[in-house]
Amino acid sequence: MKTFLIRDIKLLIATLFIATLFACGKNDTFTDIDGNEYHSIRIGNQIWMAENLRTTRFNNGDLIAAAKNASEWTIDGRAAYSNYANNDSLATDYGLLYNWYCISDKREIAPKGWRIPTEADLRELLQFVGSDSIAASLLKERGTQHWLPSFTEGNNATGFSALPGGYKDADGQSYMRKSNGYYWTTQGSFEFYHWSSRVFQAFANVERDAKFMRYGFSIKCIKDISR
Repeated sequence: MKTFLIRDIKLLIATLFIATLFACGKNDTFTDIDGNEYHSIRIGNQIWMAENLRTTRFNNGDLIAAAKNASEWTIDGRAAYSNYANNDSLATDYGLLYNWYCISDKREIAPKGWRIPTEADLRELLQFVGSDSIAASLLKERGTQHWLPSFTEGNNATGFSALPGGYKDADGQSYMRKSNGYYWTTQGSFEFYHWSSRVFQAFANVERDAKFMRYGFSIKCIKDISR
């Protein structure tokens, strides 16, 4: 009981502090090559996308393969995107699910001026919001419109607006929408749980197991301030 009380106090303090920082709300809007509009949000020294990526093209205009069924998703070695359960209507809220070949492709999937986050970017984000043990509550979208009800519902004090878009496995089957959110980094992925106040890293370590290259996860890009 004492452990939970300390955690809740830390979460309250972090929430009040970060909510004060972000009282002005979201920052500028921008578009991807398809014309989809996104909001940006500053968290510490970083600027993140507030929505999940929805582009269907690389920055040079080349189309990314659209996998409409399981057999198309399982084609190895090509960049592809899909919708959860092949349901196009879900893309508006949750964005698209992309395989690893989209992340590693030199044509670049992130909108110009943006990039796929690294593990170091994620560590900086978690350090800013306090600790991994309270990060998810501060980063997850508020309420139960998209997330299942739980004891660790998000308050979204940061404006990061993490969503439970689920994932697609190597066989093209979809799982965990409304429960878990999975996001690519340049090395692996990170995951939000609806039942936990923690963020788990490297669910899919693509360097260790090639099958994860065909997993479909969401993407949140980070502003490339070096350009």
